[in-house]
Amino acid sequence: MSARRGAGFTLFEVLGVVLVMTILLSTMISFYRNLSQQAARASENTREVRRAAALLDRIAADLEHTLLVRKPAEADALASPWLFVGEGRFGQPGADQLKFIRREIPRTSEGPASDVAMVAYTLQRSADGPTFELRRWSTPELPESLDREFPPDDDPASLLLTDDLSYFALRFLDESGEWVDRWDSTQLVDSSELPLAVEIEVGLASASDPDAEALQGEEPVHYVRQVELPLRPLDLEQLLNPGEEGEGGENDEDEDGESGDLTLADCIDFSKVGTGSVPGLSATDISTLSALAQQNPDALFAPYAGALAGHPAVNPECR
Repeated sequence: MSARRGAGFTLFEVLGVVLVMTILLSTMISFYRNLSQQAARASENTREVRRAAALLDRIAADLEHTLLVRKPAEADALASPWLFVGEGRFGQPGADQLKFIRREIPRTSEGPASDVAMVAYTLQRSADGPTFELRRWSTPELPESLDREFPPDDDPASLLLTDDLSYFALRFLDESGEWVDRWDSTQLVDSSELPLAVEIEVGLASASDPDAEALQGEEPVHYVRQVELPLRPLDLEQLLNPGEEGEGGENDEDEDGESGDLTLADCIDFSKVGTGSVPGLSATDISTLSALAQQNPDALFAPYAGALAGHPAVNPECR
């Protein structure tokens, strides 16, 4: 009887084994849960970075093709549709809505086709939460006169880009190197002027539970992109009316002889406009100048000679 008892386990030994197994299982479960949470957090962060990058890329693509035409000094500013306006409505630093005109010239050999559109970005508070909605509005038809009004949310041309923004702001770099929170090219002080660059800053709310993040007061990560505006404001009157340059143009014509009578059609091979580069001018500058020139092919080439110097589209006898 005593030998049988010695071959078994006591109650304390069994309880000890159960306790050790419980501790090991609890540790393993806790480790697995932490590992799963970290993996989910990393995956969510990756998705957030991609979402923010896609949004910044979309806005930057429009800004890089911004086009503004200088208004003649004697013209009525209200009669011109050209504008670049950024302003805020929610009391935070920076502008939260922007309206401007963009132009993109396809790099094809089929002709000088171009796309001009008026674009607006507007920020609205979400109806069912503390987040913001960002909308992009676009129309290919420019108004006949100045239109500073931003489109309503229910406009058919207004597209919802995202509805989970916790922060959105734009800043503008002026000629003096200072970042400003507002820009208005329709005012006298900035009339017909563009900023050198635009800074875009966005913050995304949590995709899983945006309300919980907002209530906890946690500041989300902000993503920033600075976009240069490569195409400076164009003086359309000077480009399309080169005969009004005064005595300087006449002197050039006297020195060059008959070359002063050559027209744009005589000197530019438009099939080569999309090729080559010119020092000091970006590809966008050259393409836009060339597209504007094609609107008046009978205009004198002399005013364009300096801007297009060295470009392979210019005939050798005109250089």
